[in-house]
Amino acid sequence: MQGIRGVQGILGIPAPINEPMFSREERDRRWARLRELMDADGVELLIVLPESITSDSLYIADTAGVTIFPRDGDPILILGGESSNFAARQRLWIEDSMSATERGSSAVEYGRTTADVLRNRGLVGRRTAIAGLGGDGLSSVRQPDGYAVYTTVRTIAEAVGPEHIVNGTGLLGRARYVKGDEEVARLAASVRLGEASVAAMSATAGVGVPQAEVFGQMLLAQVRAGADALQVAWAPGSWGEARHRYVTTPPGLLERGTYVSTELMPEIRGYQAQVAQPMVIGPPCARAREIFDRNAAAFDAALAVLRPGVLWGDVLAAVEAAAGSGDGTMFPLLHGRGLGNDGPLFVPGLDKSHVPGEPIVANTTFVLKPFLQVPEAPVEFARQYDVTWGDTIVVTDTGARRLGTRKRELIVIDGN
Repeated sequence: MQGIRGVQGILGIPAPINEPMFSREERDRRWARLRELMDADGVELLIVLPESITSDSLYIADTAGVTIFPRDGDPILILGGESSNFAARQRLWIEDSMSATERGSSAVEYGRTTADVLRNRGLVGRRTAIAGLGGDGLSSVRQPDGYAVYTTVRTIAEAVGPEHIVNGTGLLGRARYVKGDEEVARLAASVRLGEASVAAMSATAGVGVPQAEVFGQMLLAQVRAGADALQVAWAPGSWGEARHRYVTTPPGLLERGTYVSTELMPEIRGYQAQVAQPMVIGPPCARAREIFDRNAAAFDAALAVLRPGVLWGDVLAAVEAAAGSGDGTMFPLLHGRGLGNDGPLFVPGLDKSHVPGEPIVANTTFVLKPFLQVPEAPVEFARQYDVTWGDTIVVTDTGARRLGTRKRELIVIDGN
């Protein structure tokens, strides 16, 4: 979904194949939360642009388009893309919807069109937050420079008045961080698609099988299970060998001694959970089994501690302590799951010193996949000793639980 820059036909973004659309009650919950945050921040108008990343637009409008969201009054939706003139006639969350072009073109001047609407509706001169002007700890976490297109923002700022423009990324991040029940259900459905992909991998892999064949069957399983957009990350290699992480078709055959780390991230109308699953062709070495078991212990330690009110520092400490008396250090790899680029982001190489004092909040969702940093691995880790297993989790009022149901295991193919 993140590759879509506008609607793609008369239906706009089609409904999920096997899952229900979000309700108007879910829409009203989100809009009320946004207006509460806007009021607290002194923001009168929020604008979301769909040109680079569509997650913020999907959150407010449940479709991809320019979203003009006033603190007081009805929001406005501007659709671009093929047949957007027809898509604007669909029943949408935002009733005041229009096409950016008369005939529904995929070449859209979002800046000029948005500026014209703002002037014509008397929405200029207000304190206006534009999402994507910079990154934030809870949203656009992988875009520290932001995602909004410069010329689009400049054109809008000329209409509104540059002195009235502020960054709206943090506001959206705080709203998106706490999920509604329907969002959690959508993420659980995405996990099921990922688990179907894992099952296809197990059924297809074997000595001499082309890696591309297994990769393709995993994608096909996501299609059959109802994914809108497909994603498999595939990192193959011998034990101790640096591995490339393929998100495109991998070359070569599977051989005895090939270890594969996978991350499955199928989308359902923009929502993307993640499951991480390791596999080995032939019997794994003792060190691989040891690392897998210690990673699993760290996963359980984190799950036991993750509950509302507990500080992130306590969670990180529990994961690190799970390394026990053995060698190496346990890294608490974790990041938000939702519409994409969700926070917080605990990955190697990023400073997380500001996080430990923050409390855990209920109805938040993450992928949890701690891994042991072993002394034999080089400082610049490239998955040489990677047997990481992980799942998407939700923090409830009483604690955390997995959204997946698959067995936790290092999958062994032709292990005799």
